[in-house]
Amino acid sequence: MRMGTILIGMTNKRNQSQVLQQAKQAGFQILVVEDGNNLVRTARTRAVDLILLDEEIKGLRAIDVVNAIHVEKICPVVLVTQLPRSDYVHWIEKGWIFDYVHYSAESSAYAKAISGALYFGKKILELEGEILRLKKDLSDRKTIEKAKGIIMEMKQCSEEEAYAFLRTSSMDKKVSMEVLAQAIINKYA
Repeated sequence: MRMGTILIGMTNKRNQSQVLQQAKQAGFQILVVEDGNNLVRTARTRAVDLILLDEEIKGLRAIDVVNAIHVEKICPVVLVTQLPRSDYVHWIEKGWIFDYVHYSAESSAYAKAISGALYFGKKILELEGEILRLKKDLSDRKTIEKAKGIIMEMKQCSEEEAYAFLRTSSMDKKVSMEVLAQAIINKYA
């Protein structure tokens, strides 16, 4: 059963083979790259569910890779580290990475970080999508309300009559009410 696709960007071959073995045993499809530029390019073009990123990746700095992935909301990132650093907590707080794991961690630590990142990363992306949809709905509602006000003033009619006019005109012209409302605002406001 396919659990997800993990993109692994690691420089250290020994650590890479350890992580590969653990991810494959857990049933993940694995993609491997060895530098930051290829990692970002691959993440943009493939359906990737999680990135395991070596802090010592070649090419782009790890922070630049993490930032690009975060800005484009591609997927969660788990950083694989040599030593803990205080700025990793800051990266987690900003949402840039989900978690970090030490190279020498046991397989259960990797499994926990991967499972958590996959679950919560998916939830976060769903919630961000819902927020964008709600913002658009609110913006559309404001546009329609403003157009209704213009129609009410021009036609000297009630709010219900203005809404009915907007709805009927929208159907007649075969355009959404939001598009028609914006056209009215653009022309008469």
